Order: sequence, then C-alpha cells, then structure tokens
Amino acid sequence: IQAHSSKVSGVSFGNFEKQNDSSSAQRQLITGSWDHSLKVWDIERQDCLLTLNGSRVISCLDTSYHSAGIVATGHPDCMVRLWDVRTDQSRDTSLTLTDNTFKPSHKAWISDVQWSRRDPYQLASTSHDGTIKLWDIRSSLPLHTVRAFPKKEKGLCLAFGTAENDAAGVLLVGGTDCVVKHFSTTN
Repeated sequence: IQAHSSKVSGVSFGNFEKQNDSSSAQRQLITGSWDHSLKVWDIERQDCLLTLNGSRVISCLDTSYHSAGIVATGHPDCMVRLWDVRTDQSRDTSLTLTDNTFKPSHKAWISDVQWSRRDPYQLASTSHDGTIKLWDIRSSLPLHTVRAFPKKEKGLCLAFGTAENDAAGVLLVGGTDCVVKHFSTTN
C-alpha cells in the first residue's frame, strides 16, 4: 500500500468489530505519518477509506481496545491527541480535525502511546524527556507523571499488561538505558 507522502510512524488495526461485522473489521488498518495525516485502509482492496489531516507530525499511535475508531497519537510537539475515525465515510474522504485535545505535558518528543486494556478512559505515553504519563481522556491534564529514566535517557516504548491480581495492571516501559521497567497500575 502506497500509504503516505512521508515516513509512516504508526500502524494499528482499527478495532472496528464493534461497528461492523467481523469480516470487515479484519480488513481495516489505521496508519499515521510524518505527513501529518491519519488514514483508514481497507487492506484487501488497498483502498484508503478515510484521511484525517492534522497540523503536526504523528510520531506514534494506538487504537482503543474499548471504543471502535478512537485513536491516540503522540507528536514531536509534546502533545497527545485523540482522533475519531468513525465519521461517515460516504461523504468526504479528506477531513481536517482540530488537534487541541490535551494540554502539552511532556517536555520532548512523544515516542509511544498505548491504551489501557482494562480502563476505557486511560492511556499512557512515554517521551524523550524520560517520563511516562498516565492520562484519563476525560481530562486535559495527566493523572500521573513518573520519571522512568535517568536524565539524558529517553523513553522509547511501552505496553500495558495484566497482573495476577485482578485489581492491578502493569505498565512496561523501555528506553535508551537498555532496561525494561515495570510499574503497577490500579483502577
């Protein structure tokens, strides 16, 4: 698929099984790019179904496990943004989305965002500033900020998981210090 006019920085299945039948859900992919756009694709036909144009480079993305068509993106301007790709795709295939979702909180390039598998309102982000932030999408400010890496080290990736105890989850974070760190999360 010739997807974008610049570097592709994120790929995720769209979690559309909540809206469509499961056969079409497996065919849809969401991509983000340095060309400032987010695109929804039909994989089998290699057709772009929807393009959303933002005002900044997209450095990473993840789709919600709980709400079909909701995407979180991270950006070099230290912002986390939310996108809704559940628009009526039969009318206009090139839409512009305002991108003032969260207040800037990181101090450097956001390198990864991940939705919680347990809480439909929570997502986490990590950044080249060495911190991880836990967000509730109902607020524009982060719930928690943790310095996960020593000064001059960068956060690069993260993943939510589940703990043996049902009341807690885990957040794993990796970075330039070559260590995977483990944090507990609670609902």
